[in-house]
Amino acid sequence: MKAQSLPRLTDRPIVPTLLYLSWPIIVGQFLQLSYNLADTFWVGKMGPVYLAAISISFPLIFVVFSVAAGFSISGVALVSQYTGANQKEKANLAAGQVVLIALGLSVVFSSLGLIFGQYLLRLVGAGDDVLPHAWAYFRIITGGIPLIFLYFIFTAVLEGVGDTITPMKIKVASVLFNIILDPFIIFGWGFFPAWGIQGAAIATVVTRFAGALVATYILVTGRKGLQIGLKHLIPDLEMIKKIFRIGVPSAVGMSALSTAMTVMTGIVAVYGTFTVAAWGVGTRIFSLFVMIAIGLSRGTAILVGQHLGADQPDHAGRTAFVASIIVFVLMVSVAGVIWLFASEIMGLFSEETLVVEIGTGLLRIGSFGYAFLGVLMVLGGALQGAGKTMERTFFDILEVWVIQIPLALLLSRVLGMGKEGIWWAVFIAKVTGSVLIAIWVSRGTWKTKVIEESPAHHPLTREQMGSD
Repeated sequence: MKAQSLPRLTDRPIVPTLLYLSWPIIVGQFLQLSYNLADTFWVGKMGPVYLAAISISFPLIFVVFSVAAGFSISGVALVSQYTGANQKEKANLAAGQVVLIALGLSVVFSSLGLIFGQYLLRLVGAGDDVLPHAWAYFRIITGGIPLIFLYFIFTAVLEGVGDTITPMKIKVASVLFNIILDPFIIFGWGFFPAWGIQGAAIATVVTRFAGALVATYILVTGRKGLQIGLKHLIPDLEMIKKIFRIGVPSAVGMSALSTAMTVMTGIVAVYGTFTVAAWGVGTRIFSLFVMIAIGLSRGTAILVGQHLGADQPDHAGRTAFVASIIVFVLMVSVAGVIWLFASEIMGLFSEETLVVEIGTGLLRIGSFGYAFLGVLMVLGGALQGAGKTMERTFFDILEVWVIQIPLALLLSRVLGMGKEGIWWAVFIAKVTGSVLIAIWVSRGTWKTKVIEESPAHHPLTREQMGSD
């Protein structure tokens, strides 16, 4: 089958192009989160101890997945900039090298997780009642990391060329498969065995791997512009250096965020199993909320990368500004809905009155803070599209490690506000972080590309750029 040419977005108006790129990612991210929400929903029916086991496991799992996500940013930045510069073979090579690196890292992290998993679960607060169930879930997810990494990386490089529709379709199919499979193998419906919490993990690994197989076929055949062959999987030192320069800071930043989630879970765990369960449900609801910001952030990264690759820095800056306004308006609106219906939303995931009561307080205090987090994420996406992942990592670490965690300890324990002090620390950290990154991005020093010039590449003319 003949490969298609790479689609370029640099000659299209910014606002509709940004929305066109972002909405499938929002839908896809919502569906990806549905893996965890489906697990939470069905496992929650087994009781608060099992719900706490999922909550304890999730931050550690996210630490590992953040490495894949970090290197997928390399794919988005390089593929989008090479696409904007009309360097198709370089885009193919970048995609292949990202896949090669991610597979190698996934084997390492899978092995480490299986060896040290039980110790780490205890470290983040798993007690004797929770640990056996948390380990049963965690070890299956960890063993399937290489399969799941393929899913993340292949869908990310497809997004890098501006194809956000195909990854969304893959996620739709795999999520529906997961949601259908979950109750059958958790509770033993029909002729299926009742695997309990392990069944939730098995369903997640199997369905994500199925999605990865579809994405692999698309990339090998070149149906969407990119076409990865065996030659692109041969180590290329120069490209690997580029990927590590972009991917390592991003992976460190995402690992720092996920590790912070683990530390925050440990801070919350002091207040008991019901509070941990409420925190686990609440953070998943917030994760659902920020799908808007993730979609616009990745859409911004793609469009900024292509504009910089095509030597259009002013368009890149305008994209970041427009995206930040859109995300704030949307997320403040949704935060208002969450505030009004916080109790009812919590009730969907737990039948325990105390869990619902605690989680309602978390949702009402934290939701507007997450609206500000949306601005930080979108402006961070602009930095990622430019390949400036070190700067993005700085602001991420500042928000969670310098502001949120110390403030959570100060308010909850030193000043005696209890768990409500943790909720207020989350709010204050998100607002402060978004203001600081907005000030820095407004300077405009980030609007430079990371790829080399091609002899055949010429900046686009004003007529080719199109209107805004």
